[in-house]
Parts: sequence; C-alpha cells; structure tokens
Amino acid sequence: MFMKAVFFKKSGGLDVFQYGELPTPKPQMGEALVRVRAAGLNRLDVWLREDKENTRNILMPHISGSDAAGVIEEINGESSLKVGQEVVLNPAIPCGICLRCKKGELCELVKIFGVKNQGSYAEYITAPISQFYPKPQNISFAEAAAFPLTFLTAWHMLVGRANLQKGETVFVWGASGGLGSSAIQVAKYLGAKVIAAAKSKEDAKQIREIGADEIVIYTEGNVESAIKNLTSDLGVDVVFESVGEKTWSTTLAMLRPFGRVVIAGTTSGDMGTQDLSDIYVRQLSIFGARMGTKEEFEKVLELVAAEKLKPIIDKTFSLKDAVEAQKRMVEGKHLGKIVLEIL
Repeated sequence: MFMKAVFFKKSGGLDVFQYGELPTPKPQMGEALVRVRAAGLNRLDVWLREDKENTRNILMPHISGSDAAGVIEEINGESSLKVGQEVVLNPAIPCGICLRCKKGELCELVKIFGVKNQGSYAEYITAPISQFYPKPQNISFAEAAAFPLTFLTAWHMLVGRANLQKGETVFVWGASGGLGSSAIQVAKYLGAKVIAAAKSKEDAKQIREIGADEIVIYTEGNVESAIKNLTSDLGVDVVFESVGEKTWSTTLAMLRPFGRVVIAGTTSGDMGTQDLSDIYVRQLSIFGARMGTKEEFEKVLELVAAEKLKPIIDKTFSLKDAVEAQKRMVEGKHLGKIVLEIL
C-alpha cells in the first residue's frame, strides 16, 4: 500500500523536494495510524532540508513535518481513542530512556516528531497512541495543525522556563512567525505587557491585531533605544529570543537588572557574543527551552479548545504545493502559521 508524500532524498534547496508515492507506514504495537488532513510548517522543516552535513542523521528519503491533525485509521494497542476519531498530534515525544523519563519528570532528550522519524507532509503518519488527543470540535483541521509545536514551545518558554508574571514586560523577536505570534498570545493570557518586533509598518498593524501592546520596527531604527523610550529607561523583564546571532547583543542590552532571556532557536546563526561581566553585574538569567511537557501540551490544548488561545493561519497550500509553502516561509512573507491541507 502506498501514499502520496512530499520528501527529499538529499539535503539542499527547495529543488530537492519530490512529490510522489512512498509506502504507507504500519503502526507498531502501541502506535496509531492516522490519515492526515492538515500538516503545519515549522522553521525546523527548513533546517532539516538545508542541513547539507545531515548533522541530525535523518534517514533518507525523509518526510518533514512535526504538526498534524487527522482521523484515526488503525490502532495497534489499548486506547480510549477510536477508529474514525478526529485527533491532533502532540509532537513532543519523550525518549523513555533518560534518567528524568524513568523518574516521570521532564524528558532531557525529548524527540520531535518528524526529525528522526517520517513526518506529516504525507497522507498517513504513525506515532505512539499517547501522542494523539481528540481534536476540539470547534476548530478546523488546519487550525488543529497550526498550534501544537509553536504554542507548546511558547508556553514552555514563557511559563515553564522564564516564569513570566502578570504585569511584567516581555519583548518578542520574530513576532510575525508561528512561534512569535504564539508567544504574543501566551504572554497576553498571562497578563504581561508585550512589545513585539516587526520589519514593516504593514507587519506592525497585523502584529498589533494579534495582541501586542507596542511595536518596534527593527528595520527603521535602534531597537535598544526604542525599548528605553517605551520602558522609561528601565528595560524589559523578559526577552523571547529565537533569532540568535543577529539579535543577541541587543537582546541582552534591553534587559533590566534581574531580567531573563529565554531562547529556543537561532534562525540567524548560532554564534552570539556577550560581555560576561554584564551578566553578573546586572544579574541576568539565560534560559534554554525545547518543546514542552505532556502537561503543558494538555494545558495549551485546553486553552485552544476554550478559544483563549487562537491559532493564526497565514495561508494554506495543498500537499503537492509544499515547495511553494516552504518558499513562503523561507522568504519571510508569512504572519502566523503556514499549513498544508491534505484532502
């Protein structure tokens, strides 16, 4: 049995993508087979495709995609879920072998769906039954595929790591992307003031509609000076960082004493520099974050179902048009999540 999928047999540019048939996966014991109806794009998908050294040792041919929503076709094991049920995937899979997993704590080595295994740019996926949850009936398949990775990561960054509090001020880099737009909503839900980065006045208007209180157009002036003006020279309590090399020095400079940086990505490069004395003199904290816990995913799902957090969809594409979808992401033309719909 074969399925339609978008995959690549070697790393490289958009031209390495192929749309064709691959064997339909079979669910192993403890897994479910799901007919994918929508798959969300993430920056991770681009990194994997462009990684010419294949540093993550992914198997080829590789199907990208960490976010998925669809319908259960087969269950191999015990589950309260049923064949025919609409579900959404939690893409953070505990490794099950590290010391923290064995103690029932947050996994040290959480596996991201679609990295070491085949992902969701396909008609079918398999994953552990425990990673699937009933899809809220009040959201579409596209919306269900647009929130898991980004909202889970944003929640873990701001709640699980930075401990953002009501009344604090957070600055969000990459506010137009799926992760940044999720961070704005999470921060507002927590009662924080949000200052967001935008590259243009057009983006600024849309980002403000998502919930940002203030906007800094980083292409039109000095971000550090703008932050000082907006905070009466105090700086911000937390910086939500996912850009890395290009923004790192500015990120540290805009923090007030005892400020915190939480970082979960380096889209502009990995090698940031800093004055170490500034870290201890101003008593700053730097937190790394990666995905989130089962309990955090369940909380995010609850808030999405209650419409307290809302997935922002930029544009949808058909599966066969995945190249155009990733091109839109690479060129930074999106605001929110790009989704593949598989009918």
